[in-house]
Amino acid sequence: MPKKGYLLLKDEFVKCMAVVREQPQWLAYAQEKWRHSMQVMGAGNYLVRRIQWLQDRTDNYIDMVKTAILLHDVCRFAEISARFRENIQSFDHGAVGAEFLRKIPEYNDIRIWLPIRHHGHVIEELYADKEYQNIKNKKLQEEVERICFVIRDADKIANLRMMAYEPDILPLFLGKNKYVPQEDGVISDLVRRNAFGKTTIPRDQHSTMADRVAGYLSWFKDINYQYAIDFCRKLEVLPRLFELLDKYCNDEKFKKEYKNHLTQYINTHKFMD
Repeated sequence: MPKKGYLLLKDEFVKCMAVVREQPQWLAYAQEKWRHSMQVMGAGNYLVRRIQWLQDRTDNYIDMVKTAILLHDVCRFAEISARFRENIQSFDHGAVGAEFLRKIPEYNDIRIWLPIRHHGHVIEELYADKEYQNIKNKKLQEEVERICFVIRDADKIANLRMMAYEPDILPLFLGKNKYVPQEDGVISDLVRRNAFGKTTIPRDQHSTMADRVAGYLSWFKDINYQYAIDFCRKLEVLPRLFELLDKYCNDEKFKKEYKNHLTQYINTHKFMD
């Protein structure tokens, strides 16, 4: 783990904890986000050791990639503090994190801050970014894209694993604690129409808890590297998330078709090495 990056991240976390220390709910949220950063770093280490295009890179290059992974949520803690103190609801921690890092000479590397800016967006936003488009060196542009893929895959692995194995965290993902089958178990028409395409189900289309589970399962369509899929298989994430779909969705026909669809996609899609 990059030591300086770790110390920077920890400093942001400590400052946030000082702000929310008297509020147990916000305190627990900040602690969970710290743990998430460590889990993403763990998943990132797994990927970095295996992804083919990284195997002949220098130690300094690998450290740069790991720094981008580690600091992907560096401004998540500023977001928590802002939401707590100022009741700010709209805060793009990736975009804010990119601007924060590019002001620090050590991290003002487009291969660090630009992938961080878009790690939580649909990938088309990276491709539409003027600073990405203005990269004249095609090799450098490809590096930015691939590092963004690594961060996004590591981030998804951590979140999917958390949903699969940590039931106490599920309300953060599902949006509520109490499940009412006749309301929450329904798949909305919009999600039903978009569930079987080649892309993820946009979050703004999620209306019910069943929608949300289906949407998170669709993240498998946004995974880039075969090693990320392999890691999910090692963790048995997919079958456990299918169990969540069984629990929170009361549409038997949709569940059967959607499970088959995702299983076929994962087994036949050509992921990157």
